[in-house]
Amino acid sequence: MFSGKQIDYQDAALTNNGFWPDLNLKDFQAQRSLPPDVDAGTVAQALITTVVEVNAELAEVENQHKAKGYKSAADVPGVKMEGVNGLCAQYTKAVFARAKADLLGEMATIGRRESHPGQESQETRAGLMAEASVVLRRMKGLKRVTVSKV
Repeated sequence: MFSGKQIDYQDAALTNNGFWPDLNLKDFQAQRSLPPDVDAGTVAQALITTVVEVNAELAEVENQHKAKGYKSAADVPGVKMEGVNGLCAQYTKAVFARAKADLLGEMATIGRRESHPGQESQETRAGLMAEASVVLRRMKGLKRVTVSKV
């Protein structure tokens, strides 16, 4: 239930690899409605490991943009809102969805079932992983789904 009390999230910067945007723990916690009682160190670890995984998955995309002369994802032209372009927004969405999926098990262990039912379910995790997967596929120039003959 909403108490009207402001939630104090940890304002900590994640310095990325120079191409992909830097992220902030506070933004992740707020945008993905993470319970404030999940340990900030655990949240930070999930965000860091997810960034490493996503950066590896997008290495070819990064190289393609660099080959076109773009030094960072923020330099790639496209739609923008409040100074954030589409590529950076996609990256952030994919990272935040995958990192939250990684944290669902942690949320279950701290007794969130009563206040956030379904938050840690396999269905929720699968939905977050699918969300990240679709965004990453689009960033790679692929369609949502690929069908192949076996």
